[in-house]
Amino acid sequence: MPLSFFWLLFVFVAYFGTLIGIAVVRTRRMQAMSDYVLGGRKMSGFTSALSASSSGTSGWAILVFPALAFQHGLGEMWTALALVAGIYYSWTIIAKRLRRYTIAAGDSLTVPEFLEKRFEDDTGTLRTVAAIVTVFFIVFYVASGLIAGAKLLDTVFGLNQTIGVLATLVAVASYTFIGGFLAVSRTDVFQASLMLAAFIIIPLWLIFVTDNPFEGLGASTPGFWNPLTDRQDNPITVVFLLSAVGWGLGYLGSQRVVQRFMAVESESTIPMSRNVGTAWMTLVYVFALLLGLVALPALAEIGRLDEVIEDPERVFLVVTQVFFHPIIGGLLLSAVIAAVMSTADSQLLLASAIATDDLPIVRKYAYGLDSNARVWLGRALLVATGIVAAVLSIASEESVYVLVSYAWGGMGAAFAPVTILALYWRRFNAPGALASILAGTITASIWGSFDGGPGGIMDIEPATPGCIIATLAGVVVALATKPPSTTVVELFDAVNRRATAS
Repeated sequence: MPLSFFWLLFVFVAYFGTLIGIAVVRTRRMQAMSDYVLGGRKMSGFTSALSASSSGTSGWAILVFPALAFQHGLGEMWTALALVAGIYYSWTIIAKRLRRYTIAAGDSLTVPEFLEKRFEDDTGTLRTVAAIVTVFFIVFYVASGLIAGAKLLDTVFGLNQTIGVLATLVAVASYTFIGGFLAVSRTDVFQASLMLAAFIIIPLWLIFVTDNPFEGLGASTPGFWNPLTDRQDNPITVVFLLSAVGWGLGYLGSQRVVQRFMAVESESTIPMSRNVGTAWMTLVYVFALLLGLVALPALAEIGRLDEVIEDPERVFLVVTQVFFHPIIGGLLLSAVIAAVMSTADSQLLLASAIATDDLPIVRKYAYGLDSNARVWLGRALLVATGIVAAVLSIASEESVYVLVSYAWGGMGAAFAPVTILALYWRRFNAPGALASILAGTITASIWGSFDGGPGGIMDIEPATPGCIIATLAGVVVALATKPPSTTVVELFDAVNRRATAS
């Protein structure tokens, strides 16, 4: 085998060893389920900023988004702008109030638990439905990450999809299993730094080594560098812009992101966290966009374009192998691992927390255990969720883009409207919350199952129609049913008085 193979293997093993080391160190501070799920609400502002941003990027940012730019041109800048706006406004609208409200509502550890206590839903229906919907979408998102990891291992080591998926699952689950939330958050900081460095280095180097890096493919792609057109110079459509908005809306309902809001150590650090996280996201997507744009002429110039045309999601992998020495390429390719793991670990941890605390059958058993035993139950459910996602990813023929679009849009549609209404509307109640979650889930699932339609309407990212219909359903049902109880309103007023005062 060539020396480059062993160097790449060494880089990957060293990277994995670093993550395990972080997890082992962090596990010493884990004594209860709240530590495993939210790190005891002691996460620093800087860590929460990078963890929230990086856990919301995943293989989408490093494989899919450059591929979209590679295929469609500069018009994809609108998707990037929507994503950056999404993380900024999620910090601005949700973070402070959700952290405060989850503490006031019985120190809730998850969004389903918060919704139950926010509305005093003694039936358990709202919490159960929210938990089932969450775990459902998480499985699809984890599957997308496992497929992204499998593509990397196939490109670098020639492993088939099944082995690649299983290897990725073992890598992600191991350090999450050991260290819980603090390990995941700390590794996210390390991985966020690596992702940003790779995104800066690769496109700048491609610009340096390419004769005409800003021409696309010349006359055959006349609109490639025009932000108002696609690569064939056709104007961007309303459907495209609504899809871009959907990607941003997903942040407002992404539970792995809002968990970082709940875990931050102090409200006073939230503005700094928002600014740091937004700055990181802006740099990542600017350079990811640039990578996709300059990769097209760079690969065409050396006759390697065909290697990416068939599967554009490999553009990052191919340019890294083609234009860099294996020593540097190995380090840059580890950014793909970082992107996959920084999201998959958060998803698995979230799924295990919700399965343990919010699914009624498991919760009844879990609450009879001591704190340490509950942590171990959470770990077991983490592994179980990972196995289900692995089976789905092995059986699925879908791309990373399709799976992420459905999971991201579905989670956003199901939980962005209900979370915002719960935090800001005094008259909102449990029936309205349940209707909002169900309407968002159903709408996103319908949109994610079809394409085309009149004017391409079914191609819109599912979060956009899902959030609209979920909001309407929540408002209509809340107004048509009994107002919330006096104690629910009093808690709302108390939390919001403090939020307004600060």
